[in-house]
Amino acid sequence: MNQKRFFWVIATVIGVLLGLGIGQMVQFQEATAEPQEGFAQLKTELNALKAKQRALQAEWQAELLAQVVPTLADESEKVKRQFVDFLEDLGKPGAAALIAMLEDPSVQIRQKAADKLGAIGERERKAKRNVDAIAIGLATALNDPADKVFREALQELDDVRSTSPESVAVVVPALIAVRTRGSSGARSDVLNVLGLIGESLAKNGEPTDTIRDALIAGLADDASNVRTNAIEELSDIRAASSETFTALTNALTDRSKSVRNRAEDELIQLGKGAATTVIPILADALGTSTSPVPRGHIVDVLGAIGEKGKITEDDHERIVQSLLVALQDTDENVRRNAADELGEMRAASPDVLTALTNARNDSSKKVRNAAQKAIQRIERTK
Repeated sequence: MNQKRFFWVIATVIGVLLGLGIGQMVQFQEATAEPQEGFAQLKTELNALKAKQRALQAEWQAELLAQVVPTLADESEKVKRQFVDFLEDLGKPGAAALIAMLEDPSVQIRQKAADKLGAIGERERKAKRNVDAIAIGLATALNDPADKVFREALQELDDVRSTSPESVAVVVPALIAVRTRGSSGARSDVLNVLGLIGESLAKNGEPTDTIRDALIAGLADDASNVRTNAIEELSDIRAASSETFTALTNALTDRSKSVRNRAEDELIQLGKGAATTVIPILADALGTSTSPVPRGHIVDVLGAIGEKGKITEDDHERIVQSLLVALQDTDENVRRNAADELGEMRAASPDVLTALTNARNDSSKKVRNAAQKAIQRIERTK
């Protein structure tokens, strides 16, 4: 028996003996320390001791198994795959060894190790147990030169979703570092994981600025599906900041209609609760945009916020003034949108009624009809 196999046998025997020894200790304590009535404190202390022993046993097992990994260097892939399967069956005590297996020369073994590590992490997360080490291990695998391993680690991080300060400090920068790696699908998946982490942090009242900025950077991606996904993830983390609103307003000029429409929807949803922040940004963009397409979207957003958002009188007036400016736009579709939105808002000021009355003489039939309908809506409300 060579030295390597001898070490493996010894390690296995020690692991078994440790398991049996601690198991016998617990059984002995259960037999000799059966809590009697009035001994609640003793029972509590016994349970705490048993929990500590279990944790210690798991730690010893993890250390022993991790020491076995270097002995597998010359073994076949079949043996390594069997060992990886064995580690998954062990659960969390096998996690440290699986993390060590992420350094194996074989791409297939590294990918399988990431897969099994994620499976353990997902079970531990659902059981509400700590998964920091697992998440950090998977984050390091994002730098693997093989795309298969990178994508596997990314998928498993999606399942593990650790949001403790310790794991976030490692996982989020690792995800940001690979944000532009691989196919558009991979880049979109990176944003998905960042969004999931950000959503959990937001629910707990924790800051998400770093994740928000990474998602905003995703709006510059070459692929429209990645840009659309960046907007969706910004919505999930409820990042109602001036940085978010500026980025979404800029996205209204996107060459993709689906991206523009998604940006409009999110500006409306986020803007309803942060009108004072978003209205000046939209008003400024309305006055500086050189294309009628984003101006039409901006008018729609302003009108929707004015109609359904929680706004002050000052905010209402700012929206009305912006829509009155849009009612004089050079593009007939923008003018029509402005008339529609003023009617939807039931903006009954003299300035609005005068402007709409004048718009009934517009050169465009669409604008004239929209102005007439808007006046009718306002009059019915009055």
